[in-house]
Amino acid sequence: MLNGAIAVDVSPQTTLPTAKYTSYRAEVEAKLAGRLSQNARRRFDHELELLDRAKFIEINGVVHHYQDVGPPDGEPLILVHGWDCSALWWHRIVDPLADSGYRVISYDLKGHGFSDSDPACGYTIEGFSKDLQALGDALGLGPQHVASFSLGAFVALQYGATAPDRVRSLTFLNFSLMPYYPFASKYVPKLLDTVFNRLLRPIERLGLWWLPFIYARLVLAKNTPPVDDVKLGTLSLRCCDPEAIRVSSLEIARREVLDAVGEQIRMVTQPTLLVAGSGDPVMRPASGRKLMALAQNGTYLEVPKCGHLILFELPEQVAQILRLFLRGVRGS
Repeated sequence: MLNGAIAVDVSPQTTLPTAKYTSYRAEVEAKLAGRLSQNARRRFDHELELLDRAKFIEINGVVHHYQDVGPPDGEPLILVHGWDCSALWWHRIVDPLADSGYRVISYDLKGHGFSDSDPACGYTIEGFSKDLQALGDALGLGPQHVASFSLGAFVALQYGATAPDRVRSLTFLNFSLMPYYPFASKYVPKLLDTVFNRLLRPIERLGLWWLPFIYARLVLAKNTPPVDDVKLGTLSLRCCDPEAIRVSSLEIARREVLDAVGEQIRMVTQPTLLVAGSGDPVMRPASGRKLMALAQNGTYLEVPKCGHLILFELPEQVAQILRLFLRGVRGS
């Protein structure tokens, strides 16, 4: 990188970076140019390495950020993040899988991370699933392994059920059947909008990252992740379009969407793994077992002493679980 130029790939299939990316990269570079503690410099050096991997591509009219790591001829593995998250939530998991020979593609859903917002607000499971399919087409991928977390599992499941010829295997992290309750479906999206859009997001913009961390640690997690990972994770609060969070929370509260999960899992014939945290307060393990009981070719694995934020709580274990599962799929 010369004179602070943005080091991103702009090949025929990619486009220029989004404003969110450009702004945050400039912020990281400015901090690295100043005086920092050793720990802070290590943190921002790592972030800059992640930012150097950024690529951008227009999918269904919206510019998406993605990263493509590993051998170009490796079996493609697409990683789909969760609600109010970003591709960077996989940052501890990408390299171990790439080192195992997989072409690992992590990307930001539209309205999330460094991807642009959708002017049409098409933040539905169907809309996200069509984007996932379009991404594979744009990158010229053959059948893919797809690993997903939380909301991303809704997206990956629909993709696997409706485009089976494109998917080699499915892995769901922190996912389950969710029964429809009219009261919860009416009020939980409003509660999430208040907590995330009106409280946590403004708090993060003030640099008070430790408040979202305390919330996550007390409510969602059973393990304490490194502070640097927490700071990187809370960046998604700054980058997400509040409307994306509002629409997608309403979407996964809809009876049609919740009922479709059981119907879709019955349609999937590919090898499917569900990894549940034993202490997950959002996607209950018991409901995860019920979901996999409906699968034709499913495996259920429960990780002890783990909450909903498995990607940050136990990234080394997630990478190893994926390696073993994918090795079995390759050998089958």
